Amino acid sequence: MQLIVYMHPTTDSFNGQVLQKYEEQWRQRGEDVVIRNLYAQSFDPVLGLEEYTNSLSSSYPAEMKEEHALWRSATAVTLIYPIWWGSFPAIGKGYLDRVLSYGFAYELDGETPIPKMNEKPLGMIYTTGSPTSSWAKKEKACVEGIVKASIADFCGFKMVEPLHLGYVVQADQDEHEEMLESVRRYVEKFRDKGDV
Repeated sequence: MQLIVYMHPTTDSFNGQVLQKYEEQWRQRGEDVVIRNLYAQSFDPVLGLEEYTNSLSSSYPAEMKEEHALWRSATAVTLIYPIWWGSFPAIGKGYLDRVLSYGFAYELDGETPIPKMNEKPLGMIYTTGSPTSSWAKKEKACVEGIVKASIADFCGFKMVEPLHLGYVVQADQDEHEEMLESVRRYVEKFRDKGDV
């Protein structure tokens, strides 16, 4: 099963077209797909004190147990989101704060992380208003590097090379079609590199 975490407020957007194309490509390859559309679910991104404290002893609320079960059973996980102020939208960051919890995604030996995701492939498709060429000069390495070091490596995911789609606001229909074709190619690469 392919698990997709969608972090944009609406599917009536270019990110929504990306989600549709990505889901379609996996289904055409015979894969089951589960989408966690965080805004549509009205997901609560706040990791409160009680939940945080309980998670340190591997005690989780029912909704997190449900998310954990999805992540555990997924063949691979893909994050689809726009870059807002250099990172995930807040709802996406909060989702990861709550789902990638102690005891589920990692444990600690002192301050040394013990990853628990067992090389599960992790992909990401993200969009920016900035053109790909200017984004690649400085922001790309920073944004992707943080996800790799602080999420993938820390929790033990096998990170598949991310797909950045830039200039999405100003792009015309033909350029959007080219970007959606790159989503199709990304699925092929993901299957190859992610061993899924």
